[in-house]
Parts: sequence; C-alpha cells; structure tokens
Amino acid sequence: MQVSSWKVEDLIPHRPPMVLIDNIESVNLESSSLVASFTAKEQWRGNWFAIEYMAQTAAALAGAFDKASDDGVQGRPGLLLGTRRLELGIAEFVPGVHYFVKAVREYVDGDSAAFACEIWEAGKESQSPKCTATLTAYRGSL
Repeated sequence: MQVSSWKVEDLIPHRPPMVLIDNIESVNLESSSLVASFTAKEQWRGNWFAIEYMAQTAAALAGAFDKASDDGVQGRPGLLLGTRRLELGIAEFVPGVHYFVKAVREYVDGDSAAFACEIWEAGKESQSPKCTATLTAYRGSL
C-alpha cells in the first residue's frame, strides 16, 4: 500500500509549534518506509535536532501503520528509548534549505520497534546522507 496524501498531523501526536517535519512525501507500508521533508528553520538549526527530525519521521511511519489498520487509530504518543549508530555529518542544518528524512522500520516486537533513519539535502539524493541513526522506540499504553 502506498499513500502520500496524509498530512503530518494525521500521523503524529505532535502539534505546532513542536512539529518539525513539514510534509509527508511518500509512504510505502509494504517496505515499511516513509519519507518526510522539512525546510530548516533558524531555531532548529543545530545538528542535534537530527534526532528529533528522525524521531518524528519514525512516529509518522508508526502512525501510518495505525491509520491503515482496520481501527484507523490516530497517532499514539511514543517514547524514544535510544539512538544507535548516530552519525552527524553536518555541523548544522542551514536555515531555508530543504531536507528529506527517511525512516524504515527494521524491527518490531509488540510495542517496541527500531527504525533506520537518514537525512539528506534536497537535490543531493545521489550523495551520502547528511545524518544517519537507528532509533529504538516504545509505544505502549501511555
């Protein structure tokens, strides 16, 4: 199933001003992947924000699975448990520059899951990602 018409707020429990990703570019539930995009803003330019960009993209993928299920559940809150293999290949996100974030669900066990994530600059998809990480998250009954 491929769906690209969902909005960010349809898939994650975050609300402005804490929504950092701007758009859902593509969703492929068969390959367990989602690509989101954002335009970097001055207040979220530090490279450490990569973890939150990735976490919101992973949350959107989990929300897409929820929305596609029979019960059509709205995006549930989750907890970021950890980050492995974090590579920050940039000092900061350049304000006004457009970026893509991809999350691929690698593993799921009940309420826990792991997501391989990467961020790259728009128009430079053939280059290596700027940031990469594996995120582990928990979405039980909170």
